[in-house]
Amino acid sequence: MSSHISKKYKHFYGDLHTHTGFSDGQGTPEEAFKWAKESRRGDFLAVSDHADRIDQRKWEATLKAAQEATDETFVALASVESGYSEEYIDEDGVAVVNGGELNLLGASELIVESGYPTNGEHFGELLKKQKEAIAFFNHPQEASWPTDKIWNAYKDFEVLNPEENLQIVGVEVSNETSAYNDLHELVYSVALDKGWRFAPFANSDTHSGKWLSGFDDRTVVLAEALTAKDLLEAFRQRRFYAVQNPSFQIEFEVNGQVMGSVLEPSCIDYEIKIEVENRSPKEGEAFKCIQLISDNGEVIAEKLLDSFYDLWQFEVASTTAHYYFVRVVNQLGEKIWTAPIWTGRKAKVWEPVQKGIRIPMDKMSICEVSSEKVAHQAKEVLNLDTKTWWEAEGPMGELLLDLGELKNIVGVGYRKNYIHYEDKEALAKLLDCYEYEIRLEKNGEAIHKEKGRILNYGKEHYTHFESVKGRYIYIKAKSINENATVAIGNIFIYTQ
Repeated sequence: MSSHISKKYKHFYGDLHTHTGFSDGQGTPEEAFKWAKESRRGDFLAVSDHADRIDQRKWEATLKAAQEATDETFVALASVESGYSEEYIDEDGVAVVNGGELNLLGASELIVESGYPTNGEHFGELLKKQKEAIAFFNHPQEASWPTDKIWNAYKDFEVLNPEENLQIVGVEVSNETSAYNDLHELVYSVALDKGWRFAPFANSDTHSGKWLSGFDDRTVVLAEALTAKDLLEAFRQRRFYAVQNPSFQIEFEVNGQVMGSVLEPSCIDYEIKIEVENRSPKEGEAFKCIQLISDNGEVIAEKLLDSFYDLWQFEVASTTAHYYFVRVVNQLGEKIWTAPIWTGRKAKVWEPVQKGIRIPMDKMSICEVSSEKVAHQAKEVLNLDTKTWWEAEGPMGELLLDLGELKNIVGVGYRKNYIHYEDKEALAKLLDCYEYEIRLEKNGEAIHKEKGRILNYGKEHYTHFESVKGRYIYIKAKSINENATVAIGNIFIYTQ
């Protein structure tokens, strides 16, 4: 792309999440680097075998293989996939798995030899001792272990303090071999809203060889030169983006600053420049939309198109925005996610909300539903069993909840429920967007409306408001994935 925006940095493409036979993959690190380099389908590769199977001998062999494979045309990186797993009991007495895996880059030593840290805090303590290392969260919506329980990846990123863990630089928004790949991007904005300085990664997570050559997901780094030092510095500066097609390239600036930058908080007017290109255009792969996304994952500007190239320049104003990033989608559903540009304002502090009194499930009933599957009927939203759910027959569903009598309503909560690990129908169990109305009568006018998004599992997503008298709750649920069918695990209604 002959850029109309930034010319300071080059775009380097690679994969930061791969495995070899040193853990549960194939081949050796030496073979992986050789294969990737000879494929000429990227500029860098990280081998990141699982920490519980890597001893000091294997680690030194990986470091040696990376050093020997690196030259002026290719950078090989030694990495390790570490992580943690712990469990907490939620307000309904349900055991929720909290944890997952993180990749480490730039470390000279293993933080734990042949094992994992005991919990999130332990991981953070060990990472800080490796001052030159960086880390990123892998497959954030993937069930961690054990896999037979409801799960909430990283407890909505609340286990660690973002201001004290700046070495954690990003989150994997696309993992090409994950059973849940359409879910991972949903928590990108969750982490940003919690104050994390994250940029997005896209990787293969290959366990079957074919490093770079067999996969399309790439992490793209903006750096001055192709060296390990330059790449690692770009990661620290959050100067990278994620693509699901290695032909995609994007430039994103706000007020002349590139992705990953932090602006002055006094600014309220923002000049946006987005330039995107498919460098190997093929029929059916044109871009169909560009979105500018801000706090709470809200799309604040969108441009529809049907082309392989676009330059979009416009202005926005805000006194409250914490960040902006860009999402691009093509006709096949392949995506680009940029790193954010932060406004310099602090993230909103999320204070615990004092909920009202939850109406017992047996005091409510479903009086209307737009559609339901035989095995997942609407009544399941009133069933506290975390392995049940209501599932509609399409990407949108509607239901009407009867409270039995007039109530002074002060809040509504939703919960996504358990998805079995590697359930290939996981996309049929999503609720991403919702709207609801409180009514006095079954078919009456709405006296109160709310809308929002649910971005993570295993936790009730609660909305609190001033007391409203009503009897019926009309709910419209939607999945952002057009190929999915929408579902709700539980609905909770609260009174004074």
